[in-house]
Amino acid sequence: MPRRKPTVRVHHSARGWVLPDFTDLHDCTTNYHREQDGQMPCTEVAVWKVVEDHGMHLSIGFYCDPDLPAKHRQPAA
Repeated sequence: MPRRKPTVRVHHSARGWVLPDFTDLHDCTTNYHREQDGQMPCTEVAVWKVVEDHGMHLSIGFYCDPDLPAKHRQPAA
């Protein structure tokens, strides 16, 4: 059975995205990879939320404006 491409929804919030416990804002999803690569963490506000619906699960990422993946910029514009 062929795998279907996930449905992608891109949302923008100029104020950022609040954590579920309302204690702070989400960090940039790229910080995990930055840490692995020995780079400094992103300190900008994560203003983009990318939700990928894979059918059985969702993938949710939060990104600052410079780190929003290029493949998601077209739907976000």
